Amino acid sequence: MKKMLQSFILLFSIIGYSQNNNELKNEIEKIKNDITELKSEITSVKVQNLYFKKVLEINTPVIQQKEDGNEYRITRVMGNRSEKTISIHFFIEVKDENKTSSLEDFSLVDLLGNEYQIDFNNSSYPYLKLSVDVPLNIKITFKNIIEEPKLIKLFRFNSRNEPERNPFDSTKSRLEFRDLNVIWE
Repeated sequence: MKKMLQSFILLFSIIGYSQNNNELKNEIEKIKNDITELKSEITSVKVQNLYFKKVLEINTPVIQQKEDGNEYRITRVMGNRSEKTISIHFFIEVKDENKTSSLEDFSLVDLLGNEYQIDFNNSSYPYLKLSVDVPLNIKITFKNIIEEPKLIKLFRFNSRNEPERNPFDSTKSRLEFRDLNVIWE
């Protein structure tokens, strides 16, 4: 009788404390859901990573110059065959203090000595409010391009900067960028 009672208690404890198939299935489903969520998060991180790589690639400067506490970085020089235009894309970033800036007297000269005029309708607004460490994208387009030059010998313009703290303390500078390769589309 004692052996029977012990075997009955042993059998009851094995059945009572053992996991059944449903609990294991629930655990497996939970793990599968966690894996699916992690895969979707990894995919979104990969997409963001590709986006940031493209942004870094696009915004890599071809040439850069510092003047009066501003940094000017030319990122692209694009030619459009059908419209006979050249567009120069660049960033202006202030390093010292917030300013208002005006860009004027744009000039573009190719290797043959042809000077081109700015197309104000297709260019960015040249009167800017600049904040410290915030790059501002500018596009300047020149029209009536002759013979699709592969190289721009000189791109120049004037910049007038007025600090927000004291507008009467303005500075003027003349910026020149030389030997810019044009990518034609």
